Amino acid sequence: MTEHLTTARATADTNVAAAVQEADEAAALAAALEERVRNGDNTVTPAQIANARELGNFAQLRADATRRQAEAAKRDARLADLAQLKADIDAYQADNGDQAAALLDTVYDALNTYVDHVQAHTRRITAWRQRMTDLDVPAHKGPSTPPAEHGRLARQADGSIIAGDTVHRTVNPWPALDTILTAARHHADGRTHSLRTAQEKTTDAKKSVKAMAPRPQVTPGLVHYRGTGGAILTYDPDKAPTPDDIRRLKLTPITDTEAYA
Repeated sequence: MTEHLTTARATADTNVAAAVQEADEAAALAAALEERVRNGDNTVTPAQIANARELGNFAQLRADATRRQAEAAKRDARLADLAQLKADIDAYQADNGDQAAALLDTVYDALNTYVDHVQAHTRRITAWRQRMTDLDVPAHKGPSTPPAEHGRLARQADGSIIAGDTVHRTVNPWPALDTILTAARHHADGRTHSLRTAQEKTTDAKKSVKAMAPRPQVTPGLVHYRGTGGAILTYDPDKAPTPDDIRRLKLTPITDTEAYA
């Protein structure tokens, strides 16, 4: 509903209410005069009652006329808004589907490019892993650099490989695509919380595929100790035991190699 129609309806309703009130007051005046006569008031004349009734009838006629005018004004305002709406629709240059189809082609090409990129990475990692298997490179569990006897190479149970101090991982392309599709649905909703969710989903999708980036196998700078029972304790330097703690707990400092052996 446009402001024009809203204003027209409000104005018409106000005029009708005023006319009805005027008719009601005129009718009440005639009724009051008649009631005074019934109560024995001899000052009320027949002419006064006749005039009051005539005034009430006239006020009712005016109220009826105002009501009809209001209905006509509302009808005219609505027709004007409908005409404007039709003009807006007629002026719209609708997409006959070609632009939407072209956008789908763009999306499809982008999806294929993304999937090809991720799968090419995974095929490369898988091929290197198979070459390691063929060369009897064993699996490696500890967070340390693989031994020199295996060329500083290793396989891990999750499908990743280790080369020196670097881990290379495969990535499944489909979960991120599912997440992006969910993000698009939230974006289409348009509400503030939905747009926020769409951004969060987009961030999650990108984070999942960024896992394909090489990462260090060993976190540098950690300090390690062996407890009296043989347990290995590893700390960030700023959280490492104090000299007093080391003596009290009888901890023995050890190297990375010893810690990850």
